[in-house]
Parts: sequence; structure tokens; C-alpha cells
Amino acid sequence: MMLVAEFTICDPYVNQMLSGKVFDFHCHSNLTRAILPFGLSESDVHDVLNVFQVTGLNKDGQYFMEPCPAKRGDHFEFFAEIDLLCALSTCPGGDLSAWGWGKDSEADDMLDCCRPLVVELFQLTDPNLLEDWKPSQPASYTGMHGIKMPTFEA
Repeated sequence: MMLVAEFTICDPYVNQMLSGKVFDFHCHSNLTRAILPFGLSESDVHDVLNVFQVTGLNKDGQYFMEPCPAKRGDHFEFFAEIDLLCALSTCPGGDLSAWGWGKDSEADDMLDCCRPLVVELFQLTDPNLLEDWKPSQPASYTGMHGIKMPTFEA
């Protein structure tokens, strides 16, 4: 499996900056809409983790998307140490095998290159599996980022 993470997110802000057009159905917007019913907001959506996608900025600073390298059966697993709220979104561009926006669109319908997601949740049935497991501990970092607090004398 190839896991590719990138830091150029598709969101309405980047879309408008690059194209001058308003479009509210990127992964970021999809995730925002998914968490709203749980009392969360856009500021709670962190950068998306693009798995099974190849996107980014080229050497000229231009956004690029390439076809998905994933094959049937590719997967990844998470082990949750706490209860989680997870939101998933498929890319509105499908597997990115066809360019689908604008007058030069290669796809009549972007659903033609969308692929299903499968989510499976497992509950451990053998408590011995976690016999030696210990939860992660918070970092002992003070959070000062090298800033020294002034000392005041009374």
C-alpha cells in the first residue's frame, strides 16, 4: 500500500484563490457539513489527510492532481485509544483519473470515476490482546516555544 499525505488542501478558499469561483463541495466542506450536527464547526476540521491520492503543488506553485495509485484491497487501519468522531469524504474528483471541471472536462459525470469507501469497525473480543498495552501519555513539553517569561520581583 502507498500512503500519500500532502498539505495542499482542497477547500473553498484555495478554490476561489486559484479559480476565482465559489465551490462548496470539496473534501474540507464535506467534512465541515458532516461534523456540524455534533456541535462542531469548520475550525474543528483539521487539514484533510489525503490517502490514496496524489495531489500537491509543482515546482511552479501550480496545483496538480494525478490518478489514484490505490488498487482494490488497499487499506489502512487505525487503533483508537479514545472514543472518536470520524468524518470521511471521497474526493469530488473521484479517483482523479479524469479532469472534471471546466470546459476542458474529460468526464461527463464525475461519478464515473468515484470509487466506494468501505469502513469496518472492530471491537476487541480477546482482552489479552491488550495485556501489555499502555495508553499514550501527554507530552511533558511546556508549550513556551523558547519564550522566557519575565521574572518580577515584589
